Amino acid sequence: MLALASLGVLSTSELFNATFVNAATHSPHITTNQPLSTDPAKRNVTFTGTEALYSKPKIRSGAKVVVTRLALKELAKSDSSADNFVATREAIASNGQIYYKLNSFNGQYHGWIYGGKKAGHFSGGITPFTTFTKMALPGALSKYTFNIAASGLNNDGKSITYQAPMNTVYGSGRTMGDAIDYKDTAFRIDQMGTRTREGDTWVHVTSTDPAQSKADGWIMYKGLSQAESKVPANALRIDLVNSSGQLIANLDYTKDGGQTGQTIGSDYNLNGTEYWLLGANDQQKIQDAVRNALIGTGYQLDALTANQTGYLAEATIGKKTSLTVTKQDPIATNAVRINIENENNAVIASFDYPKNGGQPGQTLGTTDNGTGSIADGDKAAIQSGITTTLKSSGYKLTDLTADQLTQLADAKLGGSVYLKTTARTDTIANNAVRINFVDPSTKKTVATIDYTNTDTDDPAPKGSNLGVQSGDSWSLKADDKTAITGQANAALAGSGYALANNQLSDANQATLGAAKFGSSVSVDVTANQNQPSK
Repeated sequence: MLALASLGVLSTSELFNATFVNAATHSPHITTNQPLSTDPAKRNVTFTGTEALYSKPKIRSGAKVVVTRLALKELAKSDSSADNFVATREAIASNGQIYYKLNSFNGQYHGWIYGGKKAGHFSGGITPFTTFTKMALPGALSKYTFNIAASGLNNDGKSITYQAPMNTVYGSGRTMGDAIDYKDTAFRIDQMGTRTREGDTWVHVTSTDPAQSKADGWIMYKGLSQAESKVPANALRIDLVNSSGQLIANLDYTKDGGQTGQTIGSDYNLNGTEYWLLGANDQQKIQDAVRNALIGTGYQLDALTANQTGYLAEATIGKKTSLTVTKQDPIATNAVRINIENENNAVIASFDYPKNGGQPGQTLGTTDNGTGSIADGDKAAIQSGITTTLKSSGYKLTDLTADQLTQLADAKLGGSVYLKTTARTDTIANNAVRINFVDPSTKKTVATIDYTNTDTDDPAPKGSNLGVQSGDSWSLKADDKTAITGQANAALAGSGYALANNQLSDANQATLGAAKFGSSVSVDVTANQNQPSK
């Protein structure tokens, strides 16, 4: 009998071993495994949700799931750039499959994922991802310089500069350990863009002083504050900020004859309490300067409150103070917002006048040798709008002066214009008290103001009292007392009359406190009094 081997037939054990070797020879295996050396910014990826992340290429023995495909799908939706991933190595299998090793920017995840069958081309379980997109730099930014608002060492994107926007390029980090020594460094912005996941704005800044260039880098835009020049010795710098404290604009107000260390206004003592008054001339100039500074910002401050005028009066020349401004309602690009202000520069009414066929930036009328004119149709429509808007305000403006027509003619569509009126109607606004200042000997009214409750959250109802009652006595709240005193002194300036000692007496306060909104009241004044001086 012939042995099986001599006939070329393998035994059972030999047949098993041959089959195992043949299978091992033909199973896919990794043929190359090498690091990726291309630009890291071009190796950022996100997940398709079709593949899981493994501890090693999944065709290798012992490969375990590190992150499931469903979890990767959720990571792809993250709103944090810390969840960005970068490909660091590429492994090619004998069957042509490509696997990539990935690292998360936050260091939490590492692993391998199937990436298609074309080397250098991300597919399969991953797809290319843009972590940051540059945008065109607004031309206006080139006019300004900036400081790091809170320079330090916090790794929060706002306290220090970075080699690239935070968590957008793998391996890039901070430009230095801390930026404390660069708190006064002035920077210019030369690049800008947004991070994909957060949608926040980052800018690249360059120091205006080459010796400070170590601090050049990327930082969140909201981490900057506008750099400022030194406050002039004869001026008060007024920062205009929004409700979040963000600087919107600023201006330097120079007071006639003012010197460093002097206050803008003057103070007086009433019943043991110190009050501050801002002169009518200063108030009007500051209000006009504020309006001019806010043009084009989308913010407004159409009337200085009593608290704000007192705050400004106490401010010191050569230093800084601030005023809070509010977001402006948008103005249509074919319209002019017409604001009517009273003798205290407070806007008492406003409306938007659209010009048919008007284009953004076009003026409402024409000007010749400094004298403006508007079309008869525009003039009639605007006058009608003024009359309607002022209804029930207690004021009227029936005849536009030559200066006001020039203001309107020069007004640009998409912008605002301010027209003043001091003329009153017999109607008193429901939320106003008309205060007549009277010479007690002749009973002649020498000046009049309408003191208005402007609290939109808690407007004064008609018939309610201006002041507060205690027993049989009436008095004014501190804010009302300060505001009325300031408006009275402004209205009486140059008239030859004034409040006694430029203050509201106890009798004045009692009279005003008992006055009712929607009605009038008379207050005695004395002749030939001087305004208070500091």
